[in-house]
Amino acid sequence: MLTLHEAIAVVLREGAKTSRELADEINRRDLYRRKDGRPLPANQVSARIRAYGALFEKKGKMIFLKQVL
Repeated sequence: MLTLHEAIAVVLREGAKTSRELADEINRRDLYRRKDGRPLPANQVSARIRAYGALFEKKGKMIFLKQVL
């Protein structure tokens, strides 16, 4: 199982997405699981994007990968 920022990077290698699109795709592929077992919400993706500014860039609603992990 990947960490959340690793899962985000995997999906963003295919192109920019919104937080909602990222959460939906990560959940669909089962790339990351929350400890409580609930689906990943878009606001958790947004929080991780802000925390990892060295990896991700946000322009408007779109999120881009700055560098490959």
